[in-house]
Amino acid sequence: MNAYRAYDSIENRRWASQQLVDEKDKWIDDRAKELIDMFPKTPIMNRSLFLPEEACYALMGDKAQEAYNDFISTCAYARAEEEWERKAPCPF
Repeated sequence: MNAYRAYDSIENRRWASQQLVDEKDKWIDDRAKELIDMFPKTPIMNRSLFLPEEACYALMGDKAQEAYNDFISTCAYARAEEEWERKAPCPF
């Protein structure tokens, strides 16, 4: 009987741990999506009066869009993880 109780206890801890990880991942994904939505959809929308015209051409095209999306996603997920670390309660 004790073996079954020990096994159930271990399984309950694993389940609780997995549930916390899932909750964290969902929160980070949701927050990162909120942050991504705050940015302009295309890189050309970031141009400035102070940016030379030749530099604006670098913001056009499929590769520029792909690089911009990667950059924004990386920044948003990094920020969301930082926010989670501040928000999450200390386990000690």
